[in-house]
Amino acid sequence: MDIFRVLSRGTSLNKAKASGAGYGSSKPNNAGSNSSRKQESVMQEIEKETDFFRTKHHRKPEHSMVVGKESREEKEEEEEVLAEEVPPLTLESGEDARKFRNSHKSKVSGDDIPIPIGSFQDMIGRFQIDKQVLSNLIDAEFVEPTPIQCEGIPITLAGRDLIACAPTGSGKTLAFLIPLIQEILHKQVSKNYGIRGLIISPTNELAVQSFQQLETLIKGKKLNIAILSKQLANKINNDIIKSSKYDIIVSTPLRLIELVKADKINLSKVEHLVIDEADKLFDHGFSEQTDEILTHCTNSKLQKSMFSATIPSGVEEMAHSIMKDPIRVIIGHKEAASSTIDQKLVFTGNEEGKLLAIRQMIQNGEFKPPIIIFLQSITRAKALFHELVYDKLNVDVIHAERTPKQRDEVIKRFKNGDIWVLITTDVLARGVDFKGVNMVINYDVPQSAQTYVHRIGRTGRGQRSGKAVTFFTKEDDKAVKPIINVMKQSGCGASLSDWMEDLGKLSKREKKSIKTHEIERKKISTVPKVVKQKRKQKSDMIEASKRRKHEASST
Repeated sequence: MDIFRVLSRGTSLNKAKASGAGYGSSKPNNAGSNSSRKQESVMQEIEKETDFFRTKHHRKPEHSMVVGKESREEKEEEEEVLAEEVPPLTLESGEDARKFRNSHKSKVSGDDIPIPIGSFQDMIGRFQIDKQVLSNLIDAEFVEPTPIQCEGIPITLAGRDLIACAPTGSGKTLAFLIPLIQEILHKQVSKNYGIRGLIISPTNELAVQSFQQLETLIKGKKLNIAILSKQLANKINNDIIKSSKYDIIVSTPLRLIELVKADKINLSKVEHLVIDEADKLFDHGFSEQTDEILTHCTNSKLQKSMFSATIPSGVEEMAHSIMKDPIRVIIGHKEAASSTIDQKLVFTGNEEGKLLAIRQMIQNGEFKPPIIIFLQSITRAKALFHELVYDKLNVDVIHAERTPKQRDEVIKRFKNGDIWVLITTDVLARGVDFKGVNMVINYDVPQSAQTYVHRIGRTGRGQRSGKAVTFFTKEDDKAVKPIINVMKQSGCGASLSDWMEDLGKLSKREKKSIKTHEIERKKISTVPKVVKQKRKQKSDMIEASKRRKHEASST
């Protein structure tokens, strides 16, 4: 089926409206059973091509005989799988750990490093993990720990500070949530004791995601958790709710600091501090806020963990300065993207070439939703949104000017498959987990290698395959160099042209300039040429009419 014809309708699919969901037709189909069967076949084919976020298609049985047959076959298959089930992996020695780390390209440094876990079941014997939490993990279909979880969980449960760097989509959230929950549950305290666990995230979207996963893991347990939303902050500020009732709080920095300074939240009893997306929170815009939080976390037994997909040397130095004998875990390379992402650079010549490139991708069948498109500014994101709306693509846009409620609604619709193309700025570049995204397009070259890694990390998550395409023009000759380095480290160097391979290294001054100064770009045209011509003709006619009137009055 031609996916372009589906895309260009610009409508979401609904079985209840099947009569209007064919190849652009809005007329009801009354041509009999043959047409109905054809209509149903078309809908099935469309559903198969647009089943973005599901990995399995379940066929409903039509007759009871088939049900019995399928049930027997499924039962036999399940019994075969159970019979062949391999016992959970357990790592018992330093040699086991060495082999495990070599196989997963894990680099772990520090003193007295704990042996990694080989399975979630391995945590029962070694750490007496709460069985309800383990059951919740399995119910949520987390069957086998990822390398960062294998390393991070035992390190944190051993009471050590941790600096962790792992690719996007590698399960970092679980790596800090599981030990955090375990430690909080196993230490009994009095009611309304105060906040003991604190998770700091740079964006509201990432905070919400961490909180939702936290909720999943503590089902059936008596833990009071909260995300510091605007509504909750107002209630705490007005003494309607006491912050001391919560065991764990997830928050962005600024909102938390406002309540801390107003003496509405006390961080002196925090025992476990998690800094998610650490490179961002120690960057220029956030570093002062992060420092402010750290100064109020005065517990002498405070344990700190930092996680990110990219941790530059400067951030690592800062981390070491505030941590006690930390263990450092690097999965893969410090600034490499996931190996499951196929990365590509496309030279478009100029800004007009970027729109042409997208339209060519659609015509060639390369534009397969769901897709996220990143731009460098809100103005440009809005402009591209209007351009693609005119092309009748099913598209929406997220940026900092939209309210949290609006952004949450768009994200929900995108995850449900109601929106096929999501245009955004770097507000969604970090952490947000879209499991089924097929492609990320960098319409504008990101300003750093770190931003690039986080952007394209919205695809290829959880060992799924994904594609990342970056458009660049002659204005991006310097900004594209860090991208090329990431591609080489990620094993995508073969797709680079010879001249790209020969590009020299950037100086420190050039790197700083790229990070701090956005490239000036020509405006994205949001008005079709035909409309522009009609407007110009109308304007010319009005001007001509005014001239004639002026000439007539002067004579």
